[in-house]
Amino acid sequence: MVIALGADYDIGATPGLAEAGNEFYSFEGVERLRDILPAFSGGNVIVGVCSAPFKCPPAPSEAALLMHDYLVKRGIRKDCTISMVMPFGSPIPPSPDTSNALLAAFAERDIKFIAKHVVKSIDPSRHEALLDDGTQMPFDLFLGIPKHRVPEVVQKSGMTVNGWIPVDRINLKTQYPGVYAIGDVTSVGTPKAGVFAEGAAKVAAASILADFENGQQPAPYKGNGICYVEFGDGRVGQVNVDFFSGPSPFGTYTEASAELVTDKAYFGSSRVNRWFGL
Repeated sequence: MVIALGADYDIGATPGLAEAGNEFYSFEGVERLRDILPAFSGGNVIVGVCSAPFKCPPAPSEAALLMHDYLVKRGIRKDCTISMVMPFGSPIPPSPDTSNALLAAFAERDIKFIAKHVVKSIDPSRHEALLDDGTQMPFDLFLGIPKHRVPEVVQKSGMTVNGWIPVDRINLKTQYPGVYAIGDVTSVGTPKAGVFAEGAAKVAAASILADFENGQQPAPYKGNGICYVEFGDGRVGQVNVDFFSGPSPFGTYTEASAELVTDKAYFGSSRVNRWFGL
């Protein structure tokens, strides 16, 4: 058995988020924002991470940059501030070059990057976000990345430790014979993103075949993958990260360009075609 049930969102874990904030990680959240954004006329915008780990570490940075473009297009950027609250010391810790490129983009667009903090609660009556150090940040539009958790069926299974399924990072085996876990549901140590689930799936599948055929086990899972990063202004960057091959995680950066927009589109469409035949 291979468990690949992903991660769910615990909106209620952050007091006030459901009442006064918005999230853009779920389809339902995006649908609500579709109606909210056109009515926004100015003020303080906060893109805030409420807990770690969370899916797609570049996504908060992308949201802040794309929000900048949206407000510019509507002609109200001068009437707004944009702040981003992130639990990491830099936007993409394994890749200093990517982080520096994002920080430069923030500086050019007057986006405030607040590192090493998370949003603990929202005060609906005062429209303030409370950070983990007690800082109060007033907002007119809050875009939150909610706390993540395993699906309820996984929680009830008793397989989790500290909220996630532990696995052997070499082959994705759990402590239970014949049971593997891949993707966002695990605590393997890679970001919660599809490209890492894809890589883990290949190793788990090869390990299962080796067990059935009494063959040689595959090479250890490297925890590597490519992530595309939206920089706004019609440009996309690329970061190639590797978490397990070296003594510490590392990444390389390809500068944002219009050409990489095409690469990103093909990356997505090729997966849709491979998995769903579309």
